[in-house]
Amino acid sequence: MPDQSDPDLTITLSRVSALRSALSEDALNDLAREVVIRMAQARTRVPGAAEQTQSAVIDRLCASVLSDDPSDARFILNDLQESGLSLDRLYVGYLAEAAVRLGQMWEDSEASFVQVTVAAWRLYELVHDLRDRLPPPRITRAEQVLFALVPGEEHSLGVEMAAELFRQHGWDVSTLVNADHDQILAEIDRLACVVLGLSSGGESSAEALARLVLAVRAANPAIHVVISGQVVRDQPDFVRLLAPDSAVATVEEALAVMARLSGGDLRKG
Repeated sequence: MPDQSDPDLTITLSRVSALRSALSEDALNDLAREVVIRMAQARTRVPGAAEQTQSAVIDRLCASVLSDDPSDARFILNDLQESGLSLDRLYVGYLAEAAVRLGQMWEDSEASFVQVTVAAWRLYELVHDLRDRLPPPRITRAEQVLFALVPGEEHSLGVEMAAELFRQHGWDVSTLVNADHDQILAEIDRLACVVLGLSSGGESSAEALARLVLAVRAANPAIHVVISGQVVRDQPDFVRLLAPDSAVATVEEALAVMARLSGGDLRKG
């Protein structure tokens, strides 16, 4: 049995257990697959990173997140950072490569679906760790902000009105409504946005919201994610599980967040 006293494992199991109570089992499995896919795709962000990666270290990372005691993975990343590797290289060259290896192990029947699912969640927790070490960047009104309606939502008036208000305050805001999951992710890449606002009405789009947040985190941990809409009021516990940088219930709260971001404090959402 896993050592439940291990804090890293406990965090992962608690998050998965809580999400399981809010989402279907199929949706939870889809989220784990999303993490693996998006992390694997992120390898292209730093050309040559994969070629400079030590295969033996990837083996150790995979063995750790697949084991009953995943704490060794954090020690591996700490050692790599102390050796002088940048956080981007750690993410793209090691965590993303580990995601690719896990996917291959699943396809080759070297690891079960359940094992890979749990391992994917553990990799996601490590992504959170790396993100917490990023310095808080300063953003300006010239940088791209994207407001997107979560797939499955039909009422776009709130998003459009919020975007217009932000434009009146000098922000460069794009909007995306009636787009599917992959279209939203493609637009994020095209715009190279630094802030992403996701609007959800509540339970009907909860699974789509969770999938988007995890995909964005796995693909580019530096993006500041803001969740808005009725879901913030109606399902605050669920929103906290998704761990956005900010959760806002009103346009005034959103403007306050953006004002804070332009002052360089990205960690107090």
